[in-house]
Amino acid sequence: MSVSDTVGTVAVIAPYDPGDAYPLVYARHGWRTVAVVPEHRLRPPAYRNATVATGYTGTVVHRGVRQTVKALRALGVSAVVAGGAGGVEPAERIAWQLGLPGADPASSPLRYDRGAQAARLSRLGIPALRGVRTTSPAAAVAWARACPLPGYLLAPVTAGSPVEPVECADAPQIIAAWQAVRDAAVRYSGSADLVLTERPPSRRCTVRTVTRPGPDGRPEHVVTALRAHGRTGHGRPDRTARLLAHRTARVLDALGVVCGPATTRFALGADDEPLLVDSLAAGAASPLSLFPGQSMTEWPPPATARPADVPPTMTRNARILELRAPCEEPSVPPRTARLMAPRPAGTVAEVEITP
Repeated sequence: MSVSDTVGTVAVIAPYDPGDAYPLVYARHGWRTVAVVPEHRLRPPAYRNATVATGYTGTVVHRGVRQTVKALRALGVSAVVAGGAGGVEPAERIAWQLGLPGADPASSPLRYDRGAQAARLSRLGIPALRGVRTTSPAAAVAWARACPLPGYLLAPVTAGSPVEPVECADAPQIIAAWQAVRDAAVRYSGSADLVLTERPPSRRCTVRTVTRPGPDGRPEHVVTALRAHGRTGHGRPDRTARLLAHRTARVLDALGVVCGPATTRFALGADDEPLLVDSLAAGAASPLSLFPGQSMTEWPPPATARPADVPPTMTRNARILELRAPCEEPSVPPRTARLMAPRPAGTVAEVEITP
């Protein structure tokens, strides 16, 4: 791809996964990609020796915002996106200094910190998992005793962390699991903060979105993929999909997401009420698996470009991007929301979303 064929250049901040798909995905839309890699002292321990994936047209070592901004300006960067949770804060600071679309750097934790997200949603009356954010196992146990529940979930505070949460039944199990989860959290995120929440319902959904300015200048959240884990919808996948699209828009507005990709996870409570588990304002390094033979655009072009045509607006600021197989099965209505046949709990079902 020649320079004359490109739409622009996007900087991907802290793309630690050597198998990430950013260069390939953006190249499909005519964008070149530049990897911005923090120097070793700024990386979490697990990524000190991480290498950059192939496919990037250039690499910039991030030692400070001023130097990085100067280098990216010289490369003609026209969009900035976080490569993961560790890239959210520097990406927003860099975009701010470059004068590019981006969220307010002063509120960056809202885009990756589970504790900050739950507190924000609680103040706005948006349902989320109840819990506590702390570095102290004693404080976590005190909260659990003050809020007796059937079970708890202990996890790193950073959304998108590869550290698996641990289910705990009571205070002794919380104390027993604490040190191992804390050590793993420090290794992969650099933060010793953990969150203890109520154990989420078994029915869960992952929603992927791209946010761009709408016709009125306000953020518009385009749902690009939805993945359902376990049984969902009580036989009404269209209702669940629409409810999730609407709730995702409210959550992203509350968290200050104004442009770019995000991955938001929900647990489905009574009557499919979505409860926020966490949200990460960064693209997913690996694409969701789809039905056999199906294809999709994981992320439309980033913040400064308009994605391809999308169906009519469903809510003020939530749209759903149609995911359609190249050869639609005759027995399946082409413009409906559907869930694959019911499966036992614990399996994964994919949802095709259309307006």
